[in-house]
Amino acid sequence: MYRRRRIAVLIIFALLVGLVWLGVSSVGSWLAGPSSGQACPPGTVTVSAQVGDSAGNVVTKFAATELPHMWFTLTNKNSVDCTFNAGPKVQYFKIKSGEEQIWTSMHCDRTDLKDEKILLKAGATVTGTPSAWEKVFSTQEGCGVGQDPVTTKGSSYRLFAEVNGELSANEVQFVLD
Repeated sequence: MYRRRRIAVLIIFALLVGLVWLGVSSVGSWLAGPSSGQACPPGTVTVSAQVGDSAGNVVTKFAATELPHMWFTLTNKNSVDCTFNAGPKVQYFKIKSGEEQIWTSMHCDRTDLKDEKILLKAGATVTGTPSAWEKVFSTQEGCGVGQDPVTTKGSSYRLFAEVNGELSANEVQFVLD
C-alpha cells in the first residue's frame, strides 16, 4: 500500500513537472515572437520613408523639371521570418511643409488597390517601388495632375510614410528648386 502511494505521488509529480515545463516553453516562444511564416507582430517592422529619383536613388534636391519620387523600406526586427501586408492598399504617404499638410495619398483614388502579403526574412530590409509626386496639393477631389501646383524655387518639404499601420521612423526633408 505504501509503495503504491509513493508511485502515485511520483507519477503525479512527474506529470506536474512536465506540464510546468510545457507551459514555460510555450510562454518563452510566445515572448520571443512569431514562429517562421506567421504575421509580423505590431511594432516589429520598421518603416522608413525615402525620396529620390525614379530609379530609387536617394536625392534631396530637385530641379524645376524633375519630379520627386517617394518609396519606403521595411526592416524586419524579428529573429524569425514573418509575413507583412505591404500592398498598395495599406501604403500611405504624406508631404508637409512646416505643419501644413500639402499632399496625402489618402486623397488619391484607392478603389483598385490591393493587399499584398510578403515574407520578410529575419533582419532583412526590402524596398518599395518609387512613385512620382506631381508637385501638387492634394484635396478630397484628387492628388495628381489637375490639382494646384505647390511652391518651388527653394521650398522645403518633408515626406512621411505609413505601411500597414506602421508609421515611418523618420521624416525625409527635400527641396524643390
